[in-house]
Amino acid sequence: MIIPIVSFIVAAIALAFVGFIVARHWKDIRLLDPDSIREERLKREREKVIQRRFERLHADRLAAMQRLGRRVAKRATEAYRRTYRRLQSFDSVYKSVAAPLAAMAPSQRDRIKTLLTEARSLIRDLKWADAERRCLEILSMDARQTEAYRLLGQLYLKQKLYPQAAETFEYLVKTRKADDATYAGLAEIAEASGDRTRAEAMRLKAVEASPRQAHRHAEAATFFLETGDAERAWPHAARAAELEPGSAKYLELSLETAILLGDRNEAEARYRKLRLLSDDPNRFQSWKDKLDALPKKKG
Repeated sequence: MIIPIVSFIVAAIALAFVGFIVARHWKDIRLLDPDSIREERLKREREKVIQRRFERLHADRLAAMQRLGRRVAKRATEAYRRTYRRLQSFDSVYKSVAAPLAAMAPSQRDRIKTLLTEARSLIRDLKWADAERRCLEILSMDARQTEAYRLLGQLYLKQKLYPQAAETFEYLVKTRKADDATYAGLAEIAEASGDRTRAEAMRLKAVEASPRQAHRHAEAATFFLETGDAERAWPHAARAAELEPGSAKYLELSLETAILLGDRNEAEARYRKLRLLSDDPNRFQSWKDKLDALPKKKG
């Protein structure tokens, strides 16, 4: 009697335990339902379809980019070929033009002469950059071409690029290639910097380098007059007028210097000569007044 009761109790406890387990995991057990399993399978299929769609879209975009890349590459190749053909055409034209020029200046010496002529012309036209390029081209062919250095110095001086001009002129002095223009340029640079002592030395060197150049004597005379030294200016002013007797400018310079020195005889003689070369009533009246104010020499 007792055994059946115990068995019943054990069965009831087991059944209760099974019911507890089933209630706790009911959601998971629902998935075992054929309908639930089918829904899950469809969901996974949808995900696969979407994934494949994205893959096809990516592949289509990649293919489009590849087609675009091929078109760009093709166009670039065609553009390169057109440019190459155009350059070949330009090269033919250049050779046809360059050949006569080469015939005009077949040797390096002739080429340098041509460039020097062009540089001088460009300096006269104030085309500094083009003139500088010509000079540098000459020096690239012959680094000892003195005239190219002289032209470089002059074009720097005209632009008031004093450091560059000084460097170029000093090079000519060191290599013993300096001429009167070199020293005159160094004198101008010294005057610009206020170095009167060096300016005087360079003016005199310019005269020494080319003693028969009237304008070098005139420059020296003008320098001494500006410093108030008419006595030192006189020989240079007189020499300039002597070297170019037909120059009214140099005759005026010597006349002004003679008046400052108080030399009436010299001043009157130059005044009479100047009247034959120039016609400026106002200036002549000014000089006449200055002459009348000078004391007459005895005898």
